[in-house]
Amino acid sequence: AIPALLAGNHLLGVAQTGTGKTAAFALPLLSRIDANVAEPQILVLAPTRELAIQVAEAFTTYASKFRNFHVLPIYGGQDFAPQIRGLKRGAQVIVGTPGRMLDHLRKGTLKLGSLKALVLDEADEMLRMGFIDDVEAILSKTPDTCQRALFSATMPPQIKKVAQTYLKNATEVRIESETRTVERIAQFVLPVYAERKLDALTRILEVEPFDASIIFVRTKAETTLLAEKLSARGHAVAPLSGDLNQRQREQTVEDLKRGKKDIIIATDVAARGLDVPRITHVINYDVPYDTEAYIHRVGRTGRAGRVGKAILLVTPRERSWLRTLERATNSPMEPYQLPSPAALQKMRVEQFEAQLLGFMDDPRSAKAMALLDDIAERNELDIAAVAGALACLLEASQPDSLPLEQPEALPEVSAAAPRRDRKGPPPGKGGFRKGAPGKKFSKDGKPPHRKGGKPAGGKPTGKGGPKRAPR
Repeated sequence: AIPALLAGNHLLGVAQTGTGKTAAFALPLLSRIDANVAEPQILVLAPTRELAIQVAEAFTTYASKFRNFHVLPIYGGQDFAPQIRGLKRGAQVIVGTPGRMLDHLRKGTLKLGSLKALVLDEADEMLRMGFIDDVEAILSKTPDTCQRALFSATMPPQIKKVAQTYLKNATEVRIESETRTVERIAQFVLPVYAERKLDALTRILEVEPFDASIIFVRTKAETTLLAEKLSARGHAVAPLSGDLNQRQREQTVEDLKRGKKDIIIATDVAARGLDVPRITHVINYDVPYDTEAYIHRVGRTGRAGRVGKAILLVTPRERSWLRTLERATNSPMEPYQLPSPAALQKMRVEQFEAQLLGFMDDPRSAKAMALLDDIAERNELDIAAVAGALACLLEASQPDSLPLEQPEALPEVSAAAPRRDRKGPPPGKGGFRKGAPGKKFSKDGKPPHRKGGKPAGGKPTGKGGPKRAPR
């Protein structure tokens, strides 16, 4: 990609998320910047505010040695006034979402007379989110001499049409791989009944040595609900969805980067383009809507040479989709093994013991021992009995802080796909539709299921498969 852009050619880049696209277009295009001209020279369109911010930050980092160089992100959810002031002050690189970019063009606050290059980043995602008309409107306003680059994970017909119209004689670059997801990501699957998913998730978070984790759910409402449940269990967690205003969204991502939060509960759209080095684990609490969404999800870890781990929770009615995901990624998932109740209890006792011994050198320890000795002596009690009562007091004020009871075993669920009704769709149909953004499960929008609403084995599964909800 870099030689083609340096040569001034139009570029059509087909690559998965997390393959270093930003550096591939930012570095060569920066060589064309005239820092003495305080007008937009590079325009980058991104599908989400989060991705726009990250691309803007990348440009700022790459051009840290430039003088009189400015990058301005513009996106919806933010007041026009500061954006207009930034445009008037002058910025050589403008990064933003299509809708807000078009608003500024129509207002006359964004002028493209000095534009040298335009980049469409994650074009297929802009199509899926309904921005393609805005994108074409912006392209039509760019100078004929403007160099154009389009990056996309897939090439649906509408994206091909845009490329044919606006990227004449473009150099095409494809980043192919044997697996759709990078090999640095270890992928696991845990079959679980729907009503026990929270229990399974809690144990995963308890036993996995993660630095930071992103947990994907289907709906905005679920981000808040699950975040509240995990927060009540002592986790530093926050939701990330379209229901947050822009300042809240930016603060949430910043908290994750700085370690103030360790877990983010997110929808697919809200996490688009999210790149936080701390993320070591991706947990798919809900099965994604399509294979492209899954590939994007797990791509939030294992980026830029880092290693990562992805865990998928599947209910009995979702097991057939597992095969579709494995075909799409050309990468079979390993079974995820939770520790046995006895092993989990042993681990909890060891952790509690380590925490307890960590306070032995605490300056307050001597005063605490004297207090307990005094209580034991006045009441003619053994010191161990007093310590036991103190532990019970701690447990009463902070439930589950002591490993007093061995946890129950979660019901086992087979990883094998349930038998289909003979009248159902043939294998590979009616579930995910590989490589087709915007096309979801079966024609009625529901996942395939057995008659009677029960999985193989006859055990209840809760309320079925995913139904599209606002994200």
